[in-house]
Amino acid sequence: MLVEVAQLLEAQGANPFRTGAYRKAAETVRALNEPLWQIVGRDGLEGLLRLPGIGQSLGHTISHLIQNERLPLLERLRGENVAERMFATVADIGPKLAHRIHEELGIETL
Repeated sequence: MLVEVAQLLEAQGANPFRTGAYRKAAETVRALNEPLWQIVGRDGLEGLLRLPGIGQSLGHTISHLIQNERLPLLERLRGENVAERMFATVADIGPKLAHRIHEELGIETL
């Protein structure tokens, strides 16, 4: 989910540092020798903050994900990008052109 957040943020032209933070957090999580839920269960938020590349904001995000099995930011990003993702399914239309079709022309559907 963290990788998907990074991809959607990047596609929407978000701050590259924010995008990079989500990518780094995903790499950290992938490299762990134990599941995140065990870390949170044992050490809470503090356990997440001890992980490389996990700060307060990402720590809270990951903690919320573990406790609620959902990530509101990801849900919002997916919803804001529905038309663009749909256009990108058409041959020869990539994410940038899909964004331009949606934003500059105001087209919402195929």
